[in-house]
Amino acid sequence: MEILLVVHGFVQGVGYRHFVRSSAEKNGILGEVQNMPDGSVRIIAKGSKEDLASFEKEIQIRSNNGPDVMYIEKYAEGSSKFPKGVVVDSGFRIIKDRT
Repeated sequence: MEILLVVHGFVQGVGYRHFVRSSAEKNGILGEVQNMPDGSVRIIAKGSKEDLASFEKEIQIRSNNGPDVMYIEKYAEGSSKFPKGVVVDSGFRIIKDRT
């Protein structure tokens, strides 16, 4: 199963992508995480239904001194919102910010 998560809140410049990667690795999730120009963070995640559910729950972090997730949009593979041409085949990577 593959999903797209778009995370909104205070999630850039606070170590959130590294937290997401750590959580993905812990839960056996493949994919990638990337800061987006609008201030959100995009996550493409692939795994079993159970592993994805644990991962989604874990990344909904609320913190006074770090990441603060307000809400997460979720789209299934095949949705018109799901990015085309993204291949998730091994590991979990952080995509560097565009400069």
